[in-house]
Amino acid sequence: MNKNKLRYVLKNQSVDVLQLAIEEDFLLKTLWNTVLSSKPTCVGLYAAINHEVDLSSVFKKCQELQIATAYPRITGDVITFHKIDSLDMLSEKSFGIFEPSQTAPLVVPDLLVVPGLAFTKSGKRLGRGKGHYDRYLSQHPILTISLAFSWALLDDLPTEHHDVKIHRVISYY
Repeated sequence: MNKNKLRYVLKNQSVDVLQLAIEEDFLLKTLWNTVLSSKPTCVGLYAAINHEVDLSSVFKKCQELQIATAYPRITGDVITFHKIDSLDMLSEKSFGIFEPSQTAPLVVPDLLVVPGLAFTKSGKRLGRGKGHYDRYLSQHPILTISLAFSWALLDDLPTEHHDVKIHRVISYY
């Protein structure tokens, strides 16, 4: 199956809400333990959309421990990360995606949680098809982590030469 067909299937599958909650709790706890052991100075997060793990609890824990946090902002084909001190600094841009303002300080996180539609244990990632994260990561070789619900962890994914692998995929199974 090609990437576009796979994206369509993954975006339109039904999800068991109870299973989603159980897996999300596990993924968030595991991510937080990874953040603590990595000792980053700045963690790059994202505002979740459509079946992505809600990272707001990780943001709050980072703030409590005074670990800087950054969220992505997309302008054209370019993704940048901007430091925020409050989730109130995010506002809806388009398609329900929340981003920091362009006046928020530009930073390069040293640990980046990368969203996606599907992953493999070996770090292959199927994004939403625009290549923002692949371009960013090809220029900023930083530690990357992705969170995969059980239905989004696949044996293999189609890849292209420009696709950047994720360093660690945390999954429920």
